Amino acid sequence: MTIVLLKYLLLRTLLILILGGLGSLLNQGGVLHIGVATDLVFAQQASTPPLLDRARSELEAGNPAAAILTLEKLIDSFPPPDILEEAYLLQATALKHDHQPTDALTVLKQLLEEFPFSRSTNPARVLMAELYIELQDYQPALDQLYQALDYATDLDLRRSIFQLIRQTELANHNPLGAVKAALNEMGLADQTERLELEGLTQSLILQQLDEPALQELVEGYASRYPGDIATIRLIELHTAHGDEVLAERDIRGFLKRYPTHPYAQTAMALLQSFISKIKFHSHIVAAALPFSGPMKNYGTDSLNGIRLALEIAKEQWGLTSVGLVVKDTTTLTAPLRVEIQQMLDEFRPIAVVGPLLSREIQELARLPDENAIPFVTPSSTLLNVRQFGSFWFSTAMTSSVQAKRLVEYAILKLGYHRFGIIYPQTAYGREMAAMFAKEVLHSGGEIIASEGYADDQTDIGEQLRHLKEKDLATYGTTENEKTRTGEDRTVYTPGFDAVFVPGQPVHLALIAAQLAFYDMNVPILGGNSWHNPELFRWAKHDLDGHIFVDGFFPNSPDPNIQMFVHRYRSQFQKEPSLFAFQAYDAATMVMETIRHGAQSGQGIWDQLVRRSDLPALSGFASFSSAGILNRRLYLLQVKNKAFTQLN
Repeated sequence: MTIVLLKYLLLRTLLILILGGLGSLLNQGGVLHIGVATDLVFAQQASTPPLLDRARSELEAGNPAAAILTLEKLIDSFPPPDILEEAYLLQATALKHDHQPTDALTVLKQLLEEFPFSRSTNPARVLMAELYIELQDYQPALDQLYQALDYATDLDLRRSIFQLIRQTELANHNPLGAVKAALNEMGLADQTERLELEGLTQSLILQQLDEPALQELVEGYASRYPGDIATIRLIELHTAHGDEVLAERDIRGFLKRYPTHPYAQTAMALLQSFISKIKFHSHIVAAALPFSGPMKNYGTDSLNGIRLALEIAKEQWGLTSVGLVVKDTTTLTAPLRVEIQQMLDEFRPIAVVGPLLSREIQELARLPDENAIPFVTPSSTLLNVRQFGSFWFSTAMTSSVQAKRLVEYAILKLGYHRFGIIYPQTAYGREMAAMFAKEVLHSGGEIIASEGYADDQTDIGEQLRHLKEKDLATYGTTENEKTRTGEDRTVYTPGFDAVFVPGQPVHLALIAAQLAFYDMNVPILGGNSWHNPELFRWAKHDLDGHIFVDGFFPNSPDPNIQMFVHRYRSQFQKEPSLFAFQAYDAATMVMETIRHGAQSGQGIWDQLVRRSDLPALSGFASFSSAGILNRRLYLLQVKNKAFTQLN
């Protein structure tokens, strides 16, 4: 019976949508008239009960209290489902007119619970939104409107819902949401109304959107309206704040995306002014980073780290002669190698911080050597950047650096010598497992077994049984003991000292519980992928005492780290990431060489290659023969659902 009724209701909904009944929910001004809409929605019925007609007449006569009583009688009479849902909707409308919004919401929730896929669903959701707006509870109002939008196929209805969303987002102090709703509304409006909405949108963009919201519009509407207006506003903001590095970056992006825009001539004049100022400096450092696409946040964090490094060098060392030019590696009109060469020819920087990705390093290959300009990547995890040329350097934390520091601590400090490895069969997992095993063997330790699992695997019982079998064949032991009930129980004692688990937090949470199940109660070691508060959301087993490494720990008591974190938060109103940290180190080391007399790319290279006292935030550092920065890593331990520093 239920399935038949559902099919019946769905067919009626489709018929009503085709006839355009739902489009009458809102008038041309965007003001909802749900009471009238109720008549229109249900006018298709051949006949209606007298009580329903009476309630409708009472409501139209401006007597909602009488309509409420009439509808209560109707609902108490157990009417058929199609009459009941109409009665619910009309009752909620009457309660709204009788200034009882809370009771009206209760009725509508009952309607949606009993008839979740009926012809009443969208009118009910829109009415609920109006009631929440009346109560100034804007978020649930928006939730209902967006749900109504998902099922609204009538174009007039969709436009009216977008209009109400726009108004509600503004009331909820979310101008970006209002802009997005207006843009959708524009696609359904006529020419005159579209021009009005365009004016409203531009007003919101120019007067109310902050920088993150503008960046989101630029990203979401690249090469089309309103991405152009948002970019212009960003340029204005950065210029007004004296932040010419970001203004110059945004102007270049604007000219690439909108070369024939009316603002292009003004943008070009501004760009020439900024270029002249940059070239006026005795030394120029370039940053080649992504500022759009999936890597945008990492590029922005890296640039923030570079800018902070230059400001602090100016304050502490008096280095006022250094200018910064920024190259966006994602808005290219030619191959990356060609565009980077053009930048080198135009500005002749003495060093470049970037790019971020390993494939970009491979694409540039020997370009740094050909120009005798050091390129310092702050994030590529290549194990040997020097394979592409001697002018490549990396301040990134690689798998080999992590493994070396972790094994050093485990063997020399903790006295561990035998290890098991449980790793995800991903590029990261395989590389970390290989580097850890290499360092263990190099340090005189022993790997009992190394077992891989699929990235989406939740049960690693088979891998743990293999590890146990291999351990029992060497150092592991078993013995029988009596339980409290007098039964014999075989107890397994692992022969290895610790197990290395380089997976993501969800992997660690699952594996820790399964290790305990198999009596492998040994310490767990890991890499920086553990460093995520999500770990404690996933973990059902106690993780206290387990140890991992990372290149950056914002809660470190180290004064240098605290200075960096404080300055970064103060200037950029966000938490510094590992990308910002590593880019800061890269720029600081370049500034250090200039401070000590480097006047060219070759001069910077000479110091980066030979010095062992380069100023990383975590202490003095040097570059290995593979071009990787040998930095101090932080040993972190899980304790009371938090991370604490050991060293």
